[in-house]
Order: sequence, then C-alpha cells, then structure tokens
Amino acid sequence: MDFEDVLAELDIGASELHSWIDQNWVLPTRQQDSIVFDDADVARVRLIAELRSDMGVNDDAIPVVLRLLDQIYSLRRALSDLNEAISGLPEEVQDQLREKLGSRDDDADEDGDED
Repeated sequence: MDFEDVLAELDIGASELHSWIDQNWVLPTRQQDSIVFDDADVARVRLIAELRSDMGVNDDAIPVVLRLLDQIYSLRRALSDLNEAISGLPEEVQDQLREKLGSRDDDADEDGDED
C-alpha cells in the first residue's frame, strides 16, 4: 500500500504520518520515489492512530508502548519456535518437559505468583 492509500484508509494527515516515519514508529520501505507500507506497517499505523486518538496516549508514551508490543511479539515468536522444536522431540522427552514445566507452575503458585 502506498503513502496516499494509507492516509485515505486510516484518515490521518500526511504531516502526522511523515512524523511517525521520521520518529521510526513505523518503518515502511522506500521504492524509487514512493513509500510503501506492508500489512504490518499499516497495522502499526492504525495502532498508533488509535493510541493517540481513541486512548489519548501522548507522543512521549507512544515509543514505550511500541517497544513493549515489539517485545511481546518477539517473545511470542520465540515461544512458537520453542513449541515447534519441542514437538519434534521424542514423546518421552516431551513428557519430561511438560512435567518439569508443570512443577515450575506449581512452585510459582505456592509462592503466591499468579499467571
């Protein structure tokens, strides 16, 4: 999606979007004389717009929110990779891991920690 399409779809101003790009809140690709947004970029622009307008998050807090979300997404990818690797292990090893991880959850519950 190009710059103008993003502006139209999300009903934001060009100066706003340029500012978000300049602040590295969103990182579209540059192709010749145009700026191109992939689906993830558009979702991020939509999120920024919603944070600012619907939730009243100020510009100083936006980078903090974006970094935290980036960390969550990275952890989810790592967890997915780990689950995939575990599923390739022998069933006996998977059972041992489940048992060990289950006992860690029980220990945390006894310490008063909650999920």
